[in-house]
Amino acid sequence: MTKKKPKTLGRIESRDVELCRTTNARVSNQMMQTLVENEIPFTQNWVRVPFYKREAYNGAREVCVILTHCNQYQRARRVLDHMELYYRKRIMVHAV
Repeated sequence: MTKKKPKTLGRIESRDVELCRTTNARVSNQMMQTLVENEIPFTQNWVRVPFYKREAYNGAREVCVILTHCNQYQRARRVLDHMELYYRKRIMVHAV
């Protein structure tokens, strides 16, 4: 008897949630280094900001969006809360 795979109807279910955003490359690198040191899985994407929304990001053309797995979100938030104040001021944390 063979096991059947569950049907997803062609949809790929992503369990990643947005952790935070930043427009500063230095802050992005520091966050990535901190997450790697604490063995937290994440992905980083630089997203282009449309012209009419740039005012919300202080005129930045791109914003770095960091995603993490939903089961690791709370742990990742605790890690980011322990970062230096300089870096914490420059990230926009997304609340789930």
